[in-house]
Amino acid sequence: MSNSVRHHQKPAGGGAPEPISVEVFVQPGFSEFELSSILTVLNYANRISNTVAFGWNVVSDVPGFVTAACGTLARAEPAIFDHALADILIVVGGENCDPKGWLGRVRAMQRHRRPIAVLSDAATAYIKAAKAFDLPVTTHWRDVTLLNEEGSYSALNTSYLETANGVMTCAGVGFTPELTLHLVAKHLSRNEIAELASLLQIETIRDTAAEQPKGTSFLTNMFNPLVEHAIRVMEDNLAEPLSTTEISQRINVSIRHLERLFQTVLDTSPARYYKQLRVKKSHILITSTKMPLIDIALACGFGSTGTLSSAYKSQYGLSPNRIRTGGVFRDRSDTG
Repeated sequence: MSNSVRHHQKPAGGGAPEPISVEVFVQPGFSEFELSSILTVLNYANRISNTVAFGWNVVSDVPGFVTAACGTLARAEPAIFDHALADILIVVGGENCDPKGWLGRVRAMQRHRRPIAVLSDAATAYIKAAKAFDLPVTTHWRDVTLLNEEGSYSALNTSYLETANGVMTCAGVGFTPELTLHLVAKHLSRNEIAELASLLQIETIRDTAAEQPKGTSFLTNMFNPLVEHAIRVMEDNLAEPLSTTEISQRINVSIRHLERLFQTVLDTSPARYYKQLRVKKSHILITSTKMPLIDIALACGFGSTGTLSSAYKSQYGLSPNRIRTGGVFRDRSDTG
């Protein structure tokens, strides 16, 4: 996973310019989806430009073979503080993003005014480490909820990409190909960008300032429009759950019609689906924060820790306390 080349200045004696170097920083548990998206875009960019326009190195603070979240192995070179900086730095998200391993690298790139992007979980870790309380920042929408539960980030939002102090924080995951396109765009012609997007089968390059789809209700053409509307109402009211009657009134259908739609489309009732959404939000808070269980219960629309524990155990097979002490769980949410 290495292509050690550089590209931006012509050699003194003429000839082809040197390739732009891209450094991709990974740590154990990294997202192989994000890494492969980055490298695929760079590889296709080289194809359409008919030159080695871009080169890349995968680096880590734990060099050697680094295991991804799903078991993929990436061979990473060592990253030594401010030594041999690339033209572009991308920090890939993942399960164990420790900013101590790459924050020095980010700072060095900032001093040299070179582009830096931190993706998804790495963006969340960066926001915390940099104490970006009043800076325009973003991350995956799920972690925006967690950050707002843990602190006060006045300019934190759910756009796809934000830039502050030379660091791009990004939603990552499915937006990663477009983020990579954004980083390499100034080195390509408009026609090459269009051709690259076509090869990648990206029909529309999303505006970086656009809102991320926050929940299943934002997946257009996935469900019946009325079901989408009902789910969005549920997702917007997890802390203070509405009754099925109130939901049906908000989307202007009868209770019976709403229940029939959910049974046909999702093979469950509105009330049961709503409860699953609330339990899934509690799972995120239980496994990703140190919030007291009573606060999590209230944030997810449960009146007590006992009520939360009962609903959680029904869906995940173990109690919240067991999950927090390292118990292995099995998700029962697909049992209908």
